Amino acid sequence: MKAVVDVDFEWKNVVIGADLDAVKFAYDNRYFLIKNRPPHHYSYDGKGTEREWAIKIYWLYGEGLVPFVDKSKKIRVFSKDKLIKVFTDHDVFSIKYEYLYPYDVENVSGVSLNRELDYYRVVDWFDCRGLYDLGFDEIRTEDDFVRKIKFFKTLRIDGDQRYLDLFCESLLTKEQLSCFEYSDTMTKFKILDLLKKRGIEDAKMTLWKRDIYPVYKTN
Repeated sequence: MKAVVDVDFEWKNVVIGADLDAVKFAYDNRYFLIKNRPPHHYSYDGKGTEREWAIKIYWLYGEGLVPFVDKSKKIRVFSKDKLIKVFTDHDVFSIKYEYLYPYDVENVSGVSLNRELDYYRVVDWFDCRGLYDLGFDEIRTEDDFVRKIKFFKTLRIDGDQRYLDLFCESLLTKEQLSCFEYSDTMTKFKILDLLKKRGIEDAKMTLWKRDIYPVYKTN
């Protein structure tokens, strides 16, 4: 990292992004990473995504390659001048670069990835009562709405216990997101119906939160 007079920093290679693809690229090449948003992953996905992301991002932190950590609120790229401005709550930083690798453009202006929204990955998390000792830990359907239900030991009770909570994954369009038929309420009803078909009659579910992640396709 080399300080210069007219900018705050001068870096040869800069990666913009927050998900595993950007973090992995910065890690593999020892490049600077500017995080533009929180990452789009969650626990219990069964793919090790969150663990790999954490290992690599903490290494980058330790090497000083994520200098703004989670403080960047807005990023503006001036491609002609090879200049990046990073806006935090209290300061604006200028970075001169040679090569820029944008993996995501949320909260970023001045650069395009030539992509368009494909669909939204929607994850509904439910706290449950009456779920335990199931003979399965997952339900999959052939529909995009409630396509996967994953059960896991509740974190709301300490110690080794048998009670379960769940999350449900759906793939929805922008139009479907605004329709009641695809709301978290309808998600709950569909899950309860699927449970009843498997002989589970007394389950109670309360929505904890709904996560919505955009998924893009590149032109």
